[in-house]
Amino acid sequence: MIINRRDDIKWGEVSGTYMYGTTVTCHSDQHVSILNPLVTSGVVLRSWSSNVDFQASRVQASLPLLKRNRDYQFSISMDCKPVGGVYIKISFFNRYGDIVEEKIEKTTEFNFSYPEDTYYYQISLLSAGFESMDFYSLSIKEIHCV
Repeated sequence: MIINRRDDIKWGEVSGTYMYGTTVTCHSDQHVSILNPLVTSGVVLRSWSSNVDFQASRVQASLPLLKRNRDYQFSISMDCKPVGGVYIKISFFNRYGDIVEEKIEKTTEFNFSYPEDTYYYQISLLSAGFESMDFYSLSIKEIHCV
């Protein structure tokens, strides 16, 4: 069975969250509230990866495997104060861990292509002057070109 979309990528474990001075609240509907008005711009708040060493971390990869040279739509459901205070960074890596390509977006929905030489990828939330954020989920779905 081929999975063409993944709609429900949640925050996951709090251990990967930027915690210095941050107040994190996990709600019963699995959305996460973060408050930290003093965090500097450019700090990685949270990252998800499609490549995880299960033996070391005992968690499975939170991002779906993507097909090379295909187009995908990324969307994230979050409320941020101030608006535009969080950027999304997608980094594509080759099998040696070197960066093949990086893309930083300011919008909550955008399209991207999965490069040919990519072995795995990582999605990160970057601080861009945010004070608080309610994160619900993110999704990745394949764009079908006919």
